[in-house]
Amino acid sequence: MKKHLSIPIGIKTLENTSLKELSTFKIGGNVRFLFLPEKISQFIELIDYFDENHIQFMLFGRASNILFADEMSTSYAVSTLSLRKSAVHSNIVDVQAGYPLRNFCYLCAQENLSGVQGLSGIPGTIGGAIYMNAGAYGFSISDRLIDVSVYDFKKKKITTYEKDSCHLAYRRSRFMDHTQIILSARFQLEFANKETVLNDMKEYDIERSKKQPLDFPSAGSVFKKPTSDFHPASEIDKLGLKGFCVGEACISSKHAGFIVNKGHATAKDVKMLIEIIKEKIAQNTGVHLETEIEFFE
Repeated sequence: MKKHLSIPIGIKTLENTSLKELSTFKIGGNVRFLFLPEKISQFIELIDYFDENHIQFMLFGRASNILFADEMSTSYAVSTLSLRKSAVHSNIVDVQAGYPLRNFCYLCAQENLSGVQGLSGIPGTIGGAIYMNAGAYGFSISDRLIDVSVYDFKKKKITTYEKDSCHLAYRRSRFMDHTQIILSARFQLEFANKETVLNDMKEYDIERSKKQPLDFPSAGSVFKKPTSDFHPASEIDKLGLKGFCVGEACISSKHAGFIVNKGHATAKDVKMLIEIIKEKIAQNTGVHLETEIEFFE
């Protein structure tokens, strides 16, 4: 395969890999080839190869906000999980796209830096968090962001965007146009006592465990808030849908904004459940919900 396709040499490649095992939802079929570049140069070379040869591919990190199809039609996948270098210079932290967000929060704490501790329970990567402008408990990934380096595979160049040029909004960024791929980002934190920051993180973890169904696989909050005062979880709860299931995909009885996998849920189950929720919400409120979860096929 490598000789026929001339895939760049040295990139770790797995064949016939289960995406189910790579997803926080624990749902998904197999992908024919999974590439895990360990260097930015390898990553760019691989992306260029796919683009120049008109090969469709999927790109993901922790797959914590993704529902993979039960049978994948896309044969090639690229994971950023091996792109996880970091550097700390005073209160400036530089991290690559595949760096786990939780690890980033702990890295900051260990360096006596504060400002991201509320994000420690989000199970994604730096790249994924910036891509969707992730946030929790009053913290947003954009709060401490300085700039983002991306690779524009149509222009064949690396560009660095200052925070104000990233078009960051609620669960949105300029990088959702899928021509610019996040490589790394820099953050400016505040100096603080390590133990205080770690204690804050512990408190957020306790709060999260009380409210969120962390005992079952999920992809986090399913729906975006259409307005600041419309809370999908509350509206779903009002409809009495907590605990409602399609197959083994269920609306969490703990938090109605989550769909959980009770064991052997399929992507088909989840999609059907999402459509039922959207239809009932539209009938009762006139609001048409959009998903935070992205669907990869």
